[in-house]
Amino acid sequence: MTRETERGHRPPFRIHYASFESRVAAGALDLLVLFIIAALFVTLGSLIVLISSDFEKVEPSSTALNAFWACVGAIAPALLLYFFIGLAWKGQTIGASVMQLMVIRSDGRPLGVLGAMARVIGLLIYVLIIAGGIIIAFAFRDSTVTAAAAVAAAFLMAALGFIWAAFDSHRRTLHDRIAGTIVVRLL
Repeated sequence: MTRETERGHRPPFRIHYASFESRVAAGALDLLVLFIIAALFVTLGSLIVLISSDFEKVEPSSTALNAFWACVGAIAPALLLYFFIGLAWKGQTIGASVMQLMVIRSDGRPLGVLGAMARVIGLLIYVLIIAGGIIIAFAFRDSTVTAAAAVAAAFLMAALGFIWAAFDSHRRTLHDRIAGTIVVRLL
């Protein structure tokens, strides 16, 4: 045993950064899970309306319509919770687990609750970028070219935040940099 391990220090370990391709595959799998979550909420709301309308024999009650919109409104918080719970609990979403990836802090420690919150906030930056492009497009809705350019620029900026990982030596995206995280391959 060396002096380092005797004092309780861990020997240095090698981090294997996740490849860009494996991160894209994990993201695609997560998008599929997000679609399923959203579809379940819409289906639940639709069933409430369908049953309330006696299978379309009468108009649905206003309570049923409100329940439908509550289900639709619950989609965004459910999607945020999907990322937060998965990252805080194991440092993995379902897509990352299938691709054998894990999100950790830049210093190698587990993500934890605060790290998961920071990462979810980092992911919300993309939503804000795209929402900004849509708002600008709405403001310039009389000019189709300007509105289309605003939406295209917003999507391009959001995409560049992800594509950044292909050129970074640690494979970090914009939200990784904001949250101070890295994605590693489990061996």
